[in-house]
Parts: sequence; structure tokens; C-alpha cells
Amino acid sequence: MTQFTFRTSSSPTYISPSADEMREMGEKLGLKKFSRDLVADLCNLASGGVVNPPSTYRNEVQRKVEDKLPAPNDKGQWKSKAGKWTADRQMMIVEGTEKAMRYHQNVCDFLQAVELDKFPGNSPLEKAMNLLKLLSKKNGAAGGDEGEEPLPIFTDNDQSEEIGESLNQLMDDIDSLSSDEKQLLDPEESDSEGESKGDGDDNLRKMKLAEDFLRGKEMMLEISRNLDRLTRMQVRKSKKQEPDPAGDSVRNRPMKHLDEMHRMVKPEWALPSAYRTYRMVTKAAQVRERVTTIEKKQLLYVIIDCSGSMGQGKRIFKAGGILMNRLKAVIEGEAELYVRLFDTNLKDEHHASSSSEAKELIRHFTEKNYSGGSTDISACVRAAQERINEIVAQGSTYRPELVIITDGDDKINLTLHELKGTKAHAFVVECANKALTDLAISTGGVGINKM
Repeated sequence: MTQFTFRTSSSPTYISPSADEMREMGEKLGLKKFSRDLVADLCNLASGGVVNPPSTYRNEVQRKVEDKLPAPNDKGQWKSKAGKWTADRQMMIVEGTEKAMRYHQNVCDFLQAVELDKFPGNSPLEKAMNLLKLLSKKNGAAGGDEGEEPLPIFTDNDQSEEIGESLNQLMDDIDSLSSDEKQLLDPEESDSEGESKGDGDDNLRKMKLAEDFLRGKEMMLEISRNLDRLTRMQVRKSKKQEPDPAGDSVRNRPMKHLDEMHRMVKPEWALPSAYRTYRMVTKAAQVRERVTTIEKKQLLYVIIDCSGSMGQGKRIFKAGGILMNRLKAVIEGEAELYVRLFDTNLKDEHHASSSSEAKELIRHFTEKNYSGGSTDISACVRAAQERINEIVAQGSTYRPELVIITDGDDKINLTLHELKGTKAHAFVVECANKALTDLAISTGGVGINKM
């Protein structure tokens, strides 16, 4: 069997994959290009192997350098690293060997840093290929056409350990996701939560999330979690009990007047007569009362700038992180959320009051084409406040909050009175609008510029 690498050794019982097996797994996982020697290294380590010391393969590296040393020019000379021409063949071999050894040491630094157990896969080969797939998306290339040419990311690169550690952190972030976060970051996943899934499905989901993170979704998670720490953005529903003779619950409360003696709880009748009378006169005695529990979810209203500039860079992911944070409260049953895009006016309204609606909503807004024109923040905030008043008047929600997400620096001509009864949060993405954030803070909310 062909030995693809000399940098690592496998465990005694492990048989390294063949080129055909590597190719087959690459096709299965969608990895068309890879370095066979790096695949072999990763498989060896995943199987319990070790990284070899440089002294064990230095002679092999030198032999390869000699074999690949180009022919001299017509004067019998080579161009050295310093840019000078020399006829000293041995010097060129030494120079080439040192360069190649630095490259292999960079690769070994990466191999020792990366923790293969963190990566999805049911075999060393599958783990290796999944890791390389993420490496290619993160750093631009996982290798040539199944060749053994030096990989650009390890050539003259002293950051090999950091590359490995960043991939470890990526998988740690995936493993740390809560159920709510998984639903919102991967809305395409089946709604059948709690069903038993095989390792294959779990591996596919982990890889999809990891690839999405590398495309920018990691910013959504970071922003969402940072907002969780802000007490001004905490969300909770209201539970209020009201007296109701036909209510389905019973509570104890202090007596209001002596006519309620017949409703006193049994422990009160067990007290000495004088003490019981004292408790009744002072209205400390406890009585039973039937009640109905009325729940109201908090109202969250979000408006998102859809001007063309919002589609630039990672602004869409930043807006998505804020929306994701608010939708977690919907999934947890604490809030109802309405969201609309805006430019010079508010666009269609979308509503989410359940887990499935939250997932559909995050998918719609993170895939939205942001191609609107100029913005009129003040007019759109007023229109949103009018709609908030209508929803609150229906009686099923309370404590309204308005979230404004924009990258506009429009002049703001809003007053605190116009937002009476509503807490506002303003997030200005990669720009600043002090008047808007100051207004949000004055309502008791959060105002952040240059997010």
C-alpha cells in the first residue's frame, strides 16, 4: 500500500485509507480537492497515531528536494533564496531542505493543535475529510487535485496552531448551541424535535451549521448571546390571577372582611379561639378563593432597514443576530413578535407566536434581498408605534418594545411622548446615529452605535 505521509505514524492496528477510499469519501462529502498526505496525517492521528519528530524524516525531505531540484541555467547556475546566482548545487539542496522542513513543521504544528474528536464523522477518514472541508472554506484551500504540493496556508505561515485552534473553537461553538439557537440558526431542520436521529443526521447537521458559521452566521450567535446579557432587553410574560367563582384554580389570600369567615382555610380553625378571633379582626386570617389565571405575552415589534447598504459586508448577519435574540423569547413562549422591513415606509408585516413561525420568520429575513432606497426612520417609527398601540389594545400582549435596526444616519425628529408606553431599542449597524440611540435610551431601552 502506498505510504502517503512520513510526518505521522498510525496506530499498529490501523490501516490507512487508499487513494480510492479518499476520493470516494471526498465525493460523498463534496470535497473535490484535497492533499492526500494531509488526509493520511489526520487519519493516522484520529486512529490513535502520533506526530513523528523532524529527525525521522529529514533525510526523506532532502531526497525529495534533490529529486525536484531544477536543472541549472546554461551557465550551470541556480538562483538562491537571496536572489544571487550560484553554481553550488549542495547549497541549493540545503536551502531547499530547510524551506521544506519549515513547511512540514508548520503542518505538524497544525496537526498537534487540532482536536479531531471534535469533528463529525463515524471513521477517521470521514473526520479528516470533514475537517479539511471546513479548512478549505475558512482558509481558501484544502489542497490541490489530490496532490502533495505544499498547501498555501502552511507555506511561510507561523499561524498554523492558531488555524487549528480556531477550527476547534468553531466546533465548540456548535456543540454549545441550545435547542432554541439550533432552531433559529438551522431553520431548514425538521420541526420534529425530540425524535431519535442517527449519527449520520447529527453529523450532517453539525457540518451544515459549521459551514454556515464560516459564511457569517457565527456573528448572529455572538450578537444574540451578547444581547442576552443586557438586563434592559430581558423578556417575560405576565401571569395575573383574577377572582372568578368558576375559576379552575384556588389560592389563599388574607381575609378582607368578616363576612368571609366561612371561607377560612382549615388551619385557621385549628388555632385557639382567642388567637383565631385576633387574626380575623386584624384581617390576617387566610381564606380560599377561586381564580382564573390570565397570561399575557410581551409584545416585541421589530423594524429592519432594507436599504441597499444593509446588504453590504456582514450587516445582514448583524441584523439577523438581533432578530434571532428576540425570536428566542418567542420560542420560549415569553413573547409575540412582529417584524417589518422599512425604507421610506414600512413594508409587509410578519408575525411569530410559535416555534415554527419563528423558524420560518428567521429564514425569510436572513435570505431577504436588501435593495431598497433611502430611509425615513422617524416616519417609520411613528407608523410602527401606531400599529403597536392597535395590537396592545387587543388585550393579549403587554409591555411593548420596539426594536429599530438600521445603518442610516437620518435626522431624527421624534419625541419621547410619541413613544409613550413603549420601550425602544436602537441598533445602528456599522454607522452612528446618536439622536436615535439617545432616544432609545431615554425610553429605558438599549441604544448601540457602530454595531
